[in-house]
Amino acid sequence: MAKTYPRIERENCALSDEHLTDEMAPYCPTNMGDIVYVVTKESPFEGYHLLEELDLQTILPFFNTLLIYRIFKLSYGQPDILGALSELDLIKKTFKAQPVEWGYILKIMDNLFAEIRSSNMNTRLKLKYWIKSVPKNKDEKKLAIRKMQGFFSAFEDSIKKNAHLFNEEKEIDDQTESDAAILNIFSERYRSAEALLIMAQEGDILPDRRDLEFGEAPKVNTGGSIYLSSSILFVIALESLINTLYHLLLRPEFQAEPYERVTARADLDIRLISAHLFCEGFNAPILTPHSELWGRLLKLRQFRNDMIHGNITSDHVVYSFLEDKITFFYGPTTDFRGYKAEDKAARKYPTSMAHVNKDIVSEIKETVDLIIRAIIDAATDEHREWINKWIWEAMIPKFIKPRRLG
Repeated sequence: MAKTYPRIERENCALSDEHLTDEMAPYCPTNMGDIVYVVTKESPFEGYHLLEELDLQTILPFFNTLLIYRIFKLSYGQPDILGALSELDLIKKTFKAQPVEWGYILKIMDNLFAEIRSSNMNTRLKLKYWIKSVPKNKDEKKLAIRKMQGFFSAFEDSIKKNAHLFNEEKEIDDQTESDAAILNIFSERYRSAEALLIMAQEGDILPDRRDLEFGEAPKVNTGGSIYLSSSILFVIALESLINTLYHLLLRPEFQAEPYERVTARADLDIRLISAHLFCEGFNAPILTPHSELWGRLLKLRQFRNDMIHGNITSDHVVYSFLEDKITFFYGPTTDFRGYKAEDKAARKYPTSMAHVNKDIVSEIKETVDLIIRAIIDAATDEHREWINKWIWEAMIPKFIKPRRLG
């Protein structure tokens, strides 16, 4: 690839915070004192236009930022630095730049260039095509498209041939493992449950209670399956949060496998009431037995077990009764159960899709929200601040105990 597509020196290589665009701003660190985030101009050359931009993560089968960086470094040498954290040295009155974003400019033809560049604090990798003048006629457009396709094919082929330059087993050592951030699966599932609840409400179309005109057929649509999906995701979100806290905060003396049956693999209610014993970061029990919230948790736990394991409950049984030689069919899902049975059933969440509606999902969500609040309230001041920083974000940073002065 290096022979066919030679590297070209980037014209706009000066770093400055003045080059930050509105698109970059949300991904730039702020409030860092004397440290400033600086970038180059977006266009590598003056007067060039962006012809096409591709997010490589969505289209490359062998996508790996570090792998691609190594291939280009071996082929073309050190990269252009496109973004950096710059610190003012007050003594020498100079700036020290810590590289963050990088890139390479490769020539496709005289007025068309490809730029492989990282962005968003080196969390994204893009392929940009820059051209001196935008193609005006069909032949010019066809030529540019053919040349870009040729470059991408060579680029993809180079990655496949050099995939051996990254090996996960060799790359991740103990230090890398201990410093890793993790995806916030709690937030992902909770937001998904919220979105499904809104979707179900919007699609839950029931007819008004009124007299109908002859031949009138009002539109009817129920959100039953979406309500059911939302309810399960809210429960999974809560369990994800508990699992995440045990993963990150479990005390070293309880990390041996024999303890898993009373820690990470224990029932949902047991993990909650014992988190302060097995995990660092809690001043007090999250929940106490016999409290109102404890009762709501047990109701939620039963629902979780029935739904996740696909248990057959009384909601799923249909009976037949023979009376006066006539067969009658009775099912708790659709029929009145009798006063005592109705009161007993109300103490549990329904497990049939027909009965999981907006009110049921809203109550499940409320219980989950109350338990989340109890988790945060039971944490130490330092851990509460840490949890609040990431609980609704995409990533979870490792907890670092603040240094105390004196």
